[in-house]
Amino acid sequence: MTAPHPAPWFGVDRKRPGHYQGLRMKTDTNLHAQLEDLVTRLLAPGTGTSRPRVVDLGCGEGAFSQRLHDLGYEVLGVDVDADQFKARGPEFVALDLNDAAAVERFLGEYEGSPDLVLGIEVIEHLRNPWDLVAFCRRLCSDATHVLITTPNVASWWSRFWFVLTGELWGFNPESWDRPGHINPIAHVEMLGILRDSGMECLSVTPGGSLPVVWAYNWKRLVASLLMLPLRAVMRGPKDGWVLCYHARKK
Repeated sequence: MTAPHPAPWFGVDRKRPGHYQGLRMKTDTNLHAQLEDLVTRLLAPGTGTSRPRVVDLGCGEGAFSQRLHDLGYEVLGVDVDADQFKARGPEFVALDLNDAAAVERFLGEYEGSPDLVLGIEVIEHLRNPWDLVAFCRRLCSDATHVLITTPNVASWWSRFWFVLTGELWGFNPESWDRPGHINPIAHVEMLGILRDSGMECLSVTPGGSLPVVWAYNWKRLVASLLMLPLRAVMRGPKDGWVLCYHARKK
């Protein structure tokens, strides 16, 4: 596992993700900036007619699609709801990833064309995470990069929350309907899905800004101080609100 953006040691609050060009970012704090850095290191932006093609699955209003378009990428935003897409410049296709027939039609038009496929905070919203990875693999050429992010259910905070409540952070009765988190994906499961779907996982990067000492309020501060001595013996991906998986077709 790599960590180009190490966990901050101290954080006073958890800021809202905010907006990009007036478009709401429905992600964890700093995640879009971190992903921008990762994308540009994997695939340099272009100019004019020579612009790498990016498919942004589950793009929402299009904040990250717009960000990549502004950097010099040809972006195709994909989401189930066309009415919420507000980006200016990127193309858009409405697609329900739970609709097998619609997925086949989409693949018939775009299979093999992207240089990069993004699934930012999408897989935990779907009934079958295996289907998303299989879809990404079919969409890819041998040279295509795939970046999939999902909430880190093994973060130190999620571990603390599970001890208290028996629930994974971000996956409870309230989150089932909004924001629609229905499928927690453990790190070992994600690695297995990628491997068994014919994808090679090249790196795993913690994302978002989960501090080691989190002083958002006195309860979060006490929790982080209680967990601090355990960090030395914790196994697995303890940092990051999300995990970002970089993969390519085998």
